[in-house]
Amino acid sequence: MGDKKGVELIRTEQSSGISVTIGNTKLKPQGHPISVRFEKQIAYVYLVIDTSGSMVGDKLEQAKKGVIDFAKDAFRKEYMVGLISFNTTARHVCEPTYDIKLLQGRIREMQATGSTNMAEAIKMAHDHLKRLDNTRVIVIATDGLPDNAQDALREGTKAKEDKIDIITIGTDDANQGFLKRLATRAELGKKVRREVFYQAISSASNLLPPPRSITKR
Repeated sequence: MGDKKGVELIRTEQSSGISVTIGNTKLKPQGHPISVRFEKQIAYVYLVIDTSGSMVGDKLEQAKKGVIDFAKDAFRKEYMVGLISFNTTARHVCEPTYDIKLLQGRIREMQATGSTNMAEAIKMAHDHLKRLDNTRVIVIATDGLPDNAQDALREGTKAKEDKIDIITIGTDDANQGFLKRLATRAELGKKVRREVFYQAISSASNLLPPPRSITKR
């Protein structure tokens, strides 16, 4: 048989005490209390959404719907979800939260206008995440090239140097080579048809790494 997993509590007939089994380690109280404490690392993800003028209409509505479905799945994976939008400037829409109603309310405020200052948005997400010593991810959804691709790549590199993962999703005028360079790994950078933009954002939750966790006793 393989290693035992999880926690097993056993009350024996010979004693009123309880033994605790964690994996292959058994703890016996022998008349003394034991304290077993489990700590779970919280993971954080920022969705960074393009709200430039070219996103007006169906693409922005798809993005909004994709964000909600992404968040619901991310919550199940123990991620708190934050939101940043960007057009001519970046806007911090919502701090990382588990509150889907709060997120839905903030998403309704997003409107499409202006240009595509992706670099500022990546920097903003990085600044919020870098102080956290946890699993951290930035998911970027855009329909085109940023105002300055080199600045965006530079800010992306800074985030990745701080061990923040980046996932990119693009459509329409997005450059697939740019998306792959900006992402942590080439397979995390994807260009899709505009008809499936919503599904691509929603299913990006499947690419989230498992949160790191620790067990203390």
